[in-house]
Amino acid sequence: MLDLDSLRIFVTAAETENFTRAAQRLHMSQPSVSQHIQNLEQQLGIELFERHGRRVDLSAAGASLLPLVQDLLRAGRQVEEAALALSGEVAGLVTLGCSTSSGKYVVPRLLARYRETYPQVQAAVRVGPRSQVIDWLLAGEADVAITSHRVERSGLHYKRFFEDKISLVVPASHPWAQRESIQPKELYGERFIFREATAGTQMAVTESLDTLGVNIEHLECVLVLDNSEAIVMAVEEKMGVAFVPMVTAERCMTWGHIKAVPVEGMTITRWLYLVDNSNRSRTPAVNAFWSYVEELQRITLTRRHAMQPEAAEETCDTVGIPRQSLPERVQPSLN
Repeated sequence: MLDLDSLRIFVTAAETENFTRAAQRLHMSQPSVSQHIQNLEQQLGIELFERHGRRVDLSAAGASLLPLVQDLLRAGRQVEEAALALSGEVAGLVTLGCSTSSGKYVVPRLLARYRETYPQVQAAVRVGPRSQVIDWLLAGEADVAITSHRVERSGLHYKRFFEDKISLVVPASHPWAQRESIQPKELYGERFIFREATAGTQMAVTESLDTLGVNIEHLECVLVLDNSEAIVMAVEEKMGVAFVPMVTAERCMTWGHIKAVPVEGMTITRWLYLVDNSNRSRTPAVNAFWSYVEELQRITLTRRHAMQPEAAEETCDTVGIPRQSLPERVQPSLN
């Protein structure tokens, strides 16, 4: 009979392409990982890896078996989690794939609150480009995706989740920091730090500037960085000004190091979406996660209707809810 521990080690080694890194991830010794792989190869009668010094590559046979092993381990986890759910406990692993800087700030808050309600559930967050995150979801390597860009694929269901506001930020010592707002034409006289052209934030900024008659190609770009956190740090170091998601900049703004400056006529708001793959069955832990998010949204909508009925939306910011308003434990179904 196949040993599940050896199968898990095989999958980790395939992901890392290095037995030492696999051992570090699994909190094992490298010789122990190698021994498990050798035992598994002897049991199956095939070589799973091609060795190249410290680096290993999946053999053709290993590559063929990998998705089957992943499905087997996933099914095993589902059995364990379903059994716990039947006994009244929700446990297991929820893996979220995230493609946005905003998501990286929003997700930890949500997961922290979720785990207060379901402490036996483990959570993992994988960060990557939009296309990769959707591929993870379709392949079952992520249970839920978080993205600002809709990609229409069979079985994908998008739910608005968090309102992502993008604003211009400048160093606290910048002359604009003392202004209530600036005119769009003033942007031509400043140095900018941008995201790469294919980033969701940059695409939204380019489109918004275009509607104001500002050609982004004519703005002085001094630096291009591939994440918003690094851009905020560069603004803090007075390298230039930048358009960034407010959730990324809020901590630095609280410290007084940078300031958001409105641009007349410019409002950039995007939605982050939670994405579900209906072609794959949900585990009880994933079901509980969705139930929890839906209950948070219900609470927020109730509060918004009470305060401003005309401003209530079908969807809402689920992470801006006071802790005392958090829902009681919601017991999900096994479906």
